Amino acid sequence: MVPSPHISAPLGFPDLTLSVPYADVLRYAQFRLLMLPKGELKSFCEQHELPYTSIVGLKNSSLKREEPRLLQRLLRHLDVATELIRIPPNSVSPRFLFPSQEALTTFQKQLKCFDSGTPPLPGAENAAGHAAAPTP
Repeated sequence: MVPSPHISAPLGFPDLTLSVPYADVLRYAQFRLLMLPKGELKSFCEQHELPYTSIVGLKNSSLKREEPRLLQRLLRHLDVATELIRIPPNSVSPRFLFPSQEALTTFQKQLKCFDSGTPPLPGAENAAGHAAAPTP
């Protein structure tokens, strides 16, 4: 049996302060998908072997149920490392656990910029007029 490439270390005691709810990760992924150039989503999905229809459903919030594993696969291809955990164990929605405080802080800063509509670019605060936050 070939070990899964996604298992990197034994499960230990998770630092729950490094976790975020499904809704925050979904919102982040939606903004990141909106950053792709127009018409590039299909080729992105093909390149990373992601199901195009389901990714469009994630992007547009049209899926009928939560898809945490698909969302985690998408994050992996967006270079955002997370692990899925259920806290409390009987919860319906999982949480996404980041590997370090640095990774979590980067995620939170980017999400805050996405939510506020303020681009995280140097000198962007001096640009004339602030763009509204995109609606995922």
